Amino acid sequence: MRPELAQSLAFLERLADNARAEPVLFGTAVLELLGIGGFQASDLDVIVSVDDAEALAAAAGVEPDGQGGNDRFRSRVHLHLDGAPLVIDIMAEMSIGSSDGWTPYDLREITEIAVDGRRFRAASLADLRRFYSLAGRTKDIAKIAALDAILA
Repeated sequence: MRPELAQSLAFLERLADNARAEPVLFGTAVLELLGIGGFQASDLDVIVSVDDAEALAAAAGVEPDGQGGNDRFRSRVHLHLDGAPLVIDIMAEMSIGSSDGWTPYDLREITEIAVDGRRFRAASLADLRRFYSLAGRTKDIAKIAALDAILA
């Protein structure tokens, strides 16, 4: 595991232990940890419950951003944490925007990834594939193709 990712995960683990929260890794970090497609995460995306987001904010000594997001994504609670090599984006009750409006995005399956003797809760590959498809971003086309190759 590359050092920036390892250090960022260790930071998240300490914070989650202090908050008694159960974060779920999401996005490119999951692909990187599993060695899928040669992707490298530029940040650490995490999905949690609203209660866990509030507990993580308290443990980090920050105020939640409130309903964070942009024209494609939003969360009921959003935390943007610095302090680790990779920025950690924590989202609770995420929705994806499309021409049809806002669609709540819930994980259907949470898996566990074992890397370097450590275990991490993570979104399933099928959930990631569904997210990237719903997001409809050009930058996710290669991720969808890599996941399709694995899931086929």
